[in-house]
Order: sequence, then C-alpha cells, then structure tokens
Amino acid sequence: MSAPLLTDRAGPLLTSPRRRRAGLLVLATTTFVVVTTELLPVGLLTPISDDLGVERSRVGLLVTVYAFTVGLTAAPLTHWAAGWPRKRLYMTVSAVFSLGTMLSAVAASYPLLAIGRFLCGTAHGVFWSIVAGYAAALAPPGRSGRTTAAVFAGNSAALVLGVPLGTVLGGVAGWRGAFCAVAALGLGALAAAQWLLPGIPRRPAPPQSTGLGGALRLPGLRRMVTATALLVLGHFTVYTYVTPLPHEAAAFSEGATGMLLAVYGLAGFPGTWLGGVLADRRPHTVLLGTITLLAGSLVLLGASIRVQPLAVAAVALWGVAFAALPVTLQSGVLRLGATAPDAASSWYVSAFNLGIGGGALAGGLLSTFPVEVLPWMALISVVPAAAVAWTTRAAFTHPQSL
Repeated sequence: MSAPLLTDRAGPLLTSPRRRRAGLLVLATTTFVVVTTELLPVGLLTPISDDLGVERSRVGLLVTVYAFTVGLTAAPLTHWAAGWPRKRLYMTVSAVFSLGTMLSAVAASYPLLAIGRFLCGTAHGVFWSIVAGYAAALAPPGRSGRTTAAVFAGNSAALVLGVPLGTVLGGVAGWRGAFCAVAALGLGALAAAQWLLPGIPRRPAPPQSTGLGGALRLPGLRRMVTATALLVLGHFTVYTYVTPLPHEAAAFSEGATGMLLAVYGLAGFPGTWLGGVLADRRPHTVLLGTITLLAGSLVLLGASIRVQPLAVAAVALWGVAFAALPVTLQSGVLRLGATAPDAASSWYVSAFNLGIGGGALAGGLLSTFPVEVLPWMALISVVPAAAVAWTTRAAFTHPQSL
C-alpha cells in the first residue's frame, strides 16, 4: 500500500523518517491507552465493586458490554465519519475516549461508570477502524505490515505492563487513581498527536460498491471477517478463564499463575513483530501459519495442562500466536479492502469485538464443565476459521491495488 502524500499546517510535505517514527510512536501510545482502559475493570474488579456497592459480576459485565458496544457501533460510526479528514477524526475519537475515561474515574455510581465505559466503547471502535490505515499511510512502500506491527505493539505492552501496573496503582491510589493515570497518559498522547502526527488528505468518497455494505462484497473480505470472529471467539472462550485454568487444573500457585500470565504477555512482543515482518512477504501463508500455531498451542495446552513445564510452553506459544494474529488479520483486511480501507477495517473491528463478547459468554456458559476442557472447546471455532481463511487464497493472490 503506497503511502499518500502527508500534510501539516504548512501544506503538503514529504514526511521525514523521523516524523514517521514520531507519528507511529503516538499511535502506539494511544493503542496502549485504549487497550489498558478496556481491560482495567478486570484487574480492579474488587475495589470497584466495594466502592460502588455492586456485585462483582456486574463490574465484570462492563468488559463484555464494552466489547459488544464496540462490535455494534464500529461499522456505522466509521461509515458516518467517512468524509472527515483522518487527523481530525483521530483527534476527535481520542478526545471522546479521554472524556469517557475521565468520566469513569469520577463516577459516583454504577450507571455513571457504565456511561463512561459506553463513551469509551463507541470511540474505541472508530479508533481501531482507522489506526491501522493511518499506520499504513505512514509506511514506506511494501512495509505496511511492519508499521502496523509497531502500532499493535502498544496492545502487547498494555497486556504486559498496562493492566498489571494499573492494578498495582489501583491498590495504592484507588481504582479512580488508576483511571485518572490512564486518562492523563491519553491526554498527553492527544497533545503529542496534534504536533507530531502528520495529516492525511481527505479520502475521496468511495463508490457505492465499496461503501459500508459494498466493502463486504470485495473478494475475500467477508470470509476474512468471518474467520476473525471465529478465531477471537475461540481464543476468548479460554482467555476469559486464563487465571483459574492453570491454578485449578495444574496446581499453579497464585504467584506462579501471575508469572505465567507475564510469559503470555511477553511472548506477544516477538509475535507482533514477526507477524508484521512476515505479513509483508507472504501474507496468506503467514495468516494460515499463525492460525495453525494458535490451534497447536490450544491442543498442547489441553493435552498437557497438568504438566507444568509443558503448560508454560503452551502458554508461551499461545501468546506468540494470538499477538501475531491481529497483525496478520488486519494486514489482510487492508490488502483485500484497499479500495475502502476504513469500511473494511470497521467490519474487522466489529467482528473482533463480537468475538470477544461471544467468547466471554461462551466461557461463562461452559463454566459448569471442568476448566481444562476449555482449550478443546475453543478448537470448535478455531478449526472452521482455518478452513474459511484457506478459501481466501485467490483473493490474496490477486488483491485490490495497494
């Protein structure tokens, strides 16, 4: 995907490598903030529950409702804002997200907290619909996968650092202090974006055939969206119970379970990097390889969960695979939907987040079974996803012009 001419206040310019790197850093930082904010209630469930006087299950429900909010609003809101200049839309979405985070921090009741989370959810969907395209626009020709990986590194950093640090900060300064800290970082990234993020010229209005509905008729895109929903559904069926799984099935102590989660998160960094580098070369082959690695890690986890060394290896492979998956999927979506990248990305974001919410619900419904069966249950959707992804080979071979 060739990068469009970038602009700033002084008019068109050829952006220097330093300016490009600064822009990618801003995008990655905002990604870190968005993912950390999304998952903060998981680590702060007890203090929020105690402070607001609500059951823990209602606080946990905020994550599921958040995911469904993103899934249901990403496509229509991105379509509604399709004519906005990219930088203005990015700044607006980031501002709304910061507003929702600050409202969450000062919420005196559960309904106000839910409203703050709803605002964040609506902004979240549009953000993810445009951020990969923005990163690709900053990329030199033929390196869009690598720049996408650089931005998605903020996601891995949020899992490894953001959520654990937010949990620790919540124990020291209260859950409101944790939300305030994330909001402050988001506002700092917003200010930096105003000065460091190059503008991208307004896209011409896409033809009707490549609008919100027409994008799904682009060769291979509907199947990519379907595969995304199935893969994320399978992953989150297990990930929802990632803490009790090693603790109950493999007798990991609470401290060892925390270290195991750190292994999962740290494995995401090389997974993200490898996914981005390889996706530029053999996108379809790398996509299938990533799905195969995900399925293999789930099989190993299910077969060896009671053998601690093998369980650690399985979790590490799982972390590599799932971190690489969004990069390879998003790169594929941008390739197949190059004539309507924002619309294509919005469908991808919707599918991804509906998969999160569906996986969380599926994990809950399966909670009556022994926890060690969850990796096997996840394969019920991961294996068909591999078959669906396989059928997109022809579309990858003859993609839309990049």
